[in-house]
Amino acid sequence: MRLALLCLCAMPLTHAHSSGGSGSSDITVSRPLLRKKLSGQGSSVVGKTVLCTLAVQNACQMLSMRYSRMPGQPKYLSSTAVVLAEAVKMIFSFAVLTQQMGLIRALQFTWDGIFVAWRDTLLVGLPALLYLVQNNLLYVAATHLDAATCQVAYQLKLLTTAFFTVTLLKRHISIRRWGALGMLFLGVVFVQNPTGSSVAGSASSQSPVLGMAAVTCACFLSGLAGVWLERIVKRSHDVPIWLRNMQLGVISLILGIANVYVFDGEAVALSGFFQGYTWIAAFVVLQVSLGGLLVALIMKYADNVVKGFATSLSIVLSSGVSWFIPSFEFEPSASFVIGSSLVIAATILYSKAVPSKAAQQHSDSSATAERPPHSRHREDVPSASLVSDP
Repeated sequence: MRLALLCLCAMPLTHAHSSGGSGSSDITVSRPLLRKKLSGQGSSVVGKTVLCTLAVQNACQMLSMRYSRMPGQPKYLSSTAVVLAEAVKMIFSFAVLTQQMGLIRALQFTWDGIFVAWRDTLLVGLPALLYLVQNNLLYVAATHLDAATCQVAYQLKLLTTAFFTVTLLKRHISIRRWGALGMLFLGVVFVQNPTGSSVAGSASSQSPVLGMAAVTCACFLSGLAGVWLERIVKRSHDVPIWLRNMQLGVISLILGIANVYVFDGEAVALSGFFQGYTWIAAFVVLQVSLGGLLVALIMKYADNVVKGFATSLSIVLSSGVSWFIPSFEFEPSASFVIGSSLVIAATILYSKAVPSKAAQQHSDSSATAERPPHSRHREDVPSASLVSDP
């Protein structure tokens, strides 16, 4: 059994990509074909790298989050952790802008992009609120569920993401890709039977029912927020992804601080904002921040459904690590190996599914119709952030 699990973990993750990873949209039609091809290859490599990194990051995030919320660990306030993660994301995004254009210009650009163009900032208000609630719910789920069960249950967001992709973005998902989604869900069901999952839920302070309810709500919010934000990003051709990330961060910080004041104000006044923080809590904050930054890159190089498949691969990683660390009391079963195989096969099937020409034309025409009037004159130079997926 150990050999089978190691073989699964050793399988390449670089298949988790889609046609959206092509970088041909970064090149104008008047440039040489060779340069266009080279740029496309570079963008594809970046897309694969981001997706694989996201899979590893999600595994580390869920494991560290669960470990930090286990009985016996110092209890930090999850609401403050969410605020700190948003602050770290904003700092990193501003650092990228500073590296690209210099400190003074980055300050002016950020001020204009967030406060002068405040109406544009308000566009991300709904996704910011949804992500804030989702992140807090994940801490609740990690408190009441073991890492493997929480990671597996969270993959239900794939179905909500696909649903909102069809309903909100008006995209067509091919039958082959729907089949891949079904295979993925079946694999998730198989993986949901780890032998050690019941041990973590035996503590009297934990409620598996509450944990499952929290993770289910988080899945719904994740699908809606991700697709809604993707719709905003791919409509706004003039807003750099890092500035958009800072706009999202500003609203998230305001809402997050209000959340701390309303629900944990007394606890903060009594024991301080950083009560219960250890190195593992700080690591959780960094992992959540990294996940938010990777999602921003996914918006450019892929889409939310492909992001979900990369996240599904993290089931194999997180369960494998749980197997090696005695504290998690996890022993993989035959159903886990079967389910993991189905997840990887579904990922490859989805990534190799070629969209139909009619679906591609429908997606392209819908994206063109949704462009704001001031950007339609640039149709001969496709935006790097506009990625069509059937």
